[in-house]
Amino acid sequence: MALVIASWDLPAQDKLEEYGQKAASSWIPTIMQQPGVKEFRAYRTAYGASPQVMVHTEFETLAAAQAWISSEAWANLIADLRALGCPNLTFEIWDASPIVPDPIKAAA
Repeated sequence: MALVIASWDLPAQDKLEEYGQKAASSWIPTIMQQPGVKEFRAYRTAYGASPQVMVHTEFETLAAAQAWISSEAWANLIADLRALGCPNLTFEIWDASPIVPDPIKAAA
């Protein structure tokens, strides 16, 4: 399991509708079509602080996560975010811990 974590701030108010449309119609479907994707989650900060958006994309392997970050589809998504004026874009790639390689779930 590997995790790509990306974060950024939202665009200006006049670009929010276009941002939402691109997320639903283009960005998320593109992410979900990448080889090795297991799960996608999106978050908004609870207090309005920067970064305002964080997304987690879980991949089956580190190689699959690295391939996504190196892909033309990733470059296009980042270009779209920048064109809409989304500042403070960062990303990280994380690999599974050898001590806790799989999620530990709380007891019901």
